[in-house]
Amino acid sequence: MIKKVLGLFVVIAMMASCANKEQKTEQANEQEIVKLTVDEVVGDMLSHVDKEIVIKGTVNHVCSHGGKRMFIIGENSDLAIRITPSKEIGLFEKELEGSDVIVTGVFKELRIDEAYVVSLEKELSEGIDNEAFHDHSGGTHDETEEHDDEKKAQIEAMREKIATSENGYYSQFWVEASKFEVKEYDHDHAHDDHDHEGDHDHDHAEGEEHTH
Repeated sequence: MIKKVLGLFVVIAMMASCANKEQKTEQANEQEIVKLTVDEVVGDMLSHVDKEIVIKGTVNHVCSHGGKRMFIIGENSDLAIRITPSKEIGLFEKELEGSDVIVTGVFKELRIDEAYVVSLEKELSEGIDNEAFHDHSGGTHDETEEHDDEKKAQIEAMREKIATSENGYYSQFWVEASKFEVKEYDHDHAHDDHDHEGDHDHDHAEGEEHTH
């Protein structure tokens, strides 16, 4: 009988120990999540590629072309990061402009080289409206559809940037958001996959100057 009781105590002690370890691991993971500023991300973009990050900033623009991208800025208003929503989030609303947000998502990189430009050129000749043209416009032509001559100008600008690059390509960066929070006054309103269909995630990805 005593052996059975002692054995039960050992099992309970082991279960408690495991539970404590799991709790400490969860707490450690939570502490590892650091909210980065736009300026910090832009200052060291390559180190964040394909990693999940949490970034905070102010929404200075939401593209009217379907609400598929928004741009956030930090202390330096000349630097912006494009945010794109995951399928679970949906689209961004214009009402987000001026809001302070905290975005969680994966930092992405797209390398623009001659092969990429040729593929865009081919789609343009075939009358295909590639969403990439809206990305490369930097948000400056989202109020109306770009005309073919504007798209051709974008292609020429891409080729000029490739020609001046050392590696035969240049990169665009953005955050593909899985969730975001809108900070209002003294509390945060969280938007994630389970909140509502219109959760907004934005993709402003170039780490370059963003003009309107």
